[in-house]
Amino acid sequence: MAKLVKPGGYLIAVVYPLLPYTETGPPYWILPEHYEELLSPNFEKILDKIPAVSSPSHEGKERIVVWKRYRKN
Repeated sequence: MAKLVKPGGYLIAVVYPLLPYTETGPPYWILPEHYEELLSPNFEKILDKIPAVSSPSHEGKERIVVWKRYRKN
């Protein structure tokens, strides 16, 4: 993602589905921490919230996370 998003740019992710671990899918389970592990070397997390409105099948199973790409020095 660091190659695709310019320094100072934003990456917006809908983290879904937030479910207990399962080997079956799709959709496959995911946690916001999975994104942090991969993105934190190049991005700063600036927003992490539960959406105000979701489709009925997604309620309680998703988060909106916004990351900002670090600027080069």
